[in-house]
Amino acid sequence: MSVETRFSTFLTHGMRQIVYWSLQPILIVASLYLAHIDASLDTHILFVTVAFCIITLFEITIPARPEWRKSAGETAALLVFVILAGAAYAMIETLYEASLFKWMANLSEAWHLNIWPSQWPVVLQVLLIFSALEFVNYWYHRASHRWGWLWRLSGHSAHHAFKKLSSLNAVANHPLEGFFLIFPRAIVGFLLGGEVVGAAFVSLTAITAILAHSNLNLNSAVVGWFFTTNRYHIHHHSQVFSESNTNYGCVCIVWDRLFGTFKNADTKDTGIDDVQPSYKALFAMPFKR
Repeated sequence: MSVETRFSTFLTHGMRQIVYWSLQPILIVASLYLAHIDASLDTHILFVTVAFCIITLFEITIPARPEWRKSAGETAALLVFVILAGAAYAMIETLYEASLFKWMANLSEAWHLNIWPSQWPVVLQVLLIFSALEFVNYWYHRASHRWGWLWRLSGHSAHHAFKKLSSLNAVANHPLEGFFLIFPRAIVGFLLGGEVVGAAFVSLTAITAILAHSNLNLNSAVVGWFFTTNRYHIHHHSQVFSESNTNYGCVCIVWDRLFGTFKNADTKDTGIDDVQPSYKALFAMPFKR
């Protein structure tokens, strides 16, 4: 082996170790630090964008599963799916804001339900809303796997159909699932309030979800006691039915630990079949009998 090859191998190994031990903790701490200094929404958006690009670069150079590398065509097709889903998500959120969210906010104010601990340090407020929203989402997510009609109606099967996971899969949801993914915010906002930490919460959630779907070797030993890591979430995407009925917490794994659905195990294959369905089939999933 040449000196150049040995040096390249040494650098690659070193990079893998840095990513394994440091990437998720650093990004989580950075997100919480931005919350602490009351960073603007634009700053949070820039942070998530830069983090996504860094994670994607690592997925290209040091992937955990090289066979999961996507071709340019596969990436382009997934990106179109994500853009269409994102556009639908934005429209659904606008609809909710003008109707359900407004009505529930008025009701919460009339009933004096806003018990948000605004005197707490902002980092604790972010972690509270983070875990509270995930508590509601945990039960929706668990129900969508338990009840066939909800699995079909929500289009959640489309999110599970992908055979190659990457950071971009964090937002690869069927457009109809926006109705179900946004709804927990209405419930928690109605009961608690907490809109003041909205940007910081979105930042932390986005970073954790992106990492949970990433094709990287990441440590779960410490950060994985509270936050979902990709080892846990990829297991939830397992092609084996019994394995996919675990680790429902998309960003916060603590509820799985408390309610007995946590599983720490290797995952062989992901998806709902041996072959990934076409994108036409993905869009049609909620309408199949």
